[in-house]
This record gives sequence, structure tokens and C-alpha cells, in this order.
Amino acid sequence: MESCCIRILAPHGLHTRPAALLVAMARKYDAQIQIKCEGQEASAKSLFALQKLPLVSGATIELCAEGTDAYQAIKEMQQWLEQFNDSQH
Repeated sequence: MESCCIRILAPHGLHTRPAALLVAMARKYDAQIQIKCEGQEASAKSLFALQKLPLVSGATIELCAEGTDAYQAIKEMQQWLEQFNDSQH
């Protein structure tokens, strides 16, 4: 299993448009990918599920992936989230 933690710094959090981009990215991989936030978790491949998480500014999320391409999935998603955070300041 691969995992990483990242804090959401964007003032409006991870709202629908960026969450949809993250879902599209996750769907490229065979790995099972979960996002955990404040005791809740959801599949990174489901926009509906992600919208139930408190992905607000200041929240810390954990990306977890299991499968043959888990490392690549986590790496790409982590880099994208870091760039997203940087672009929102």
C-alpha cells in the first residue's frame, strides 16, 4: 500500500471542479485509491463520494492506494494537489 498526506491550502478547499479533475486522474489507474479526511473515507474514483468529505481549506487528507500502479497513482495525485494548492494562493 502506498500513501501520503497533504494539507488543502486553497481558500475554497477542493471544490467540485478540482475534485472532478482528481477523479479523472484516479480513474486512469487500476489501483484502488481512497481519500481519507477527518475520520471519513471515499473512493478517489467517485465524485459523488468525494463531495461527502469535508475537503475544506486547512483539512489534511490522506491518499491511499493499493495495486500494481499504486505508487504512480499516489505520486501523480500528490504532485497535482501540491500544484493546485500553489495556484490558489
